[in-house]
Amino acid sequence: MSPIDEFNVQPIDQRLDVLKKRQRHLMIWFFLTSALAVVTIASLFLQKEFIYRFYDLSIHVQALDLPYHVQELVPFKQPIDYFFNLISWFGWLFLKIFGAFIGAFVVVSLLKKFSFFKRRLQGWIQKILAWVIGFILIWSSLAYIQYDWKDETKQAYQQWMSYENNIAESQIAQDLYQADVSSTEKAYILAQVALLHQPVDRKTANIYVNQLIKAEKSNPSQFQEYDFKPEQLWVMQQQLYGKSITSLTQPLDLRAQQAEHISMIVNVILWIFTVLMLAMSGIFYLLAKHLKNRRYRIENKLDAF
Repeated sequence: MSPIDEFNVQPIDQRLDVLKKRQRHLMIWFFLTSALAVVTIASLFLQKEFIYRFYDLSIHVQALDLPYHVQELVPFKQPIDYFFNLISWFGWLFLKIFGAFIGAFVVVSLLKKFSFFKRRLQGWIQKILAWVIGFILIWSSLAYIQYDWKDETKQAYQQWMSYENNIAESQIAQDLYQADVSSTEKAYILAQVALLHQPVDRKTANIYVNQLIKAEKSNPSQFQEYDFKPEQLWVMQQQLYGKSITSLTQPLDLRAQQAEHISMIVNVILWIFTVLMLAMSGIFYLLAKHLKNRRYRIENKLDAF
């Protein structure tokens, strides 16, 4: 090849390399924005329950709440230590944040020791993307370990509460009937069991919740001595009737309204962010496709010569 031909071809090869790098960067941004869009869409369905949890409320009954002295009936676990559970939750949160943050750097540094990954982790964008993927994988692994430890207890509770046709078939109902527990306390526990049943046993839950409502209205002072969790009573009434009925649960409506207001604001923000990410994802994809087609046209012209 003559020096003139080499002088003419070299800039075109450089242009092709530049186009290829730009296309690769655009595709990385396309996948990143698409992943963010998917996460945001998932958050749209989860954010309401998450916000309600901040106010110690819920949309549906999520777990069985037992009065303190009734916890002695649990045949497979010591009485629940709420303070220890709180410390444990913060401990796991601390471990997941710092473990995933530091572990992601370790993962990137280890990958760079392999020539295959070293060639592909030259730019900052590739390194950041690898770090984000490492962070997500480590966080997910730690979260799986956290909840897998609780799975055995969860299954034991489900077995204790399970029944097919009649709630009297459940082991928890039989234990309550044999124990020295008032009818109001039985109603409080069995109403939750019926609402936790899959599918929800609304008919049975309605009977026990009505019994609780009558007990509170007939003797409010005695009802408060049972030390039932007002938030759990509120959730049961909301799930069955869509409103608070008793004086113990109605003050929680203000808290629920605040949670609902914040949920609506977050929902709008998430929708805007979703549309923005989808739009950016589409733009990045079209630009990457345009550069790809442009590179192919140049290569085809070079092959024609």
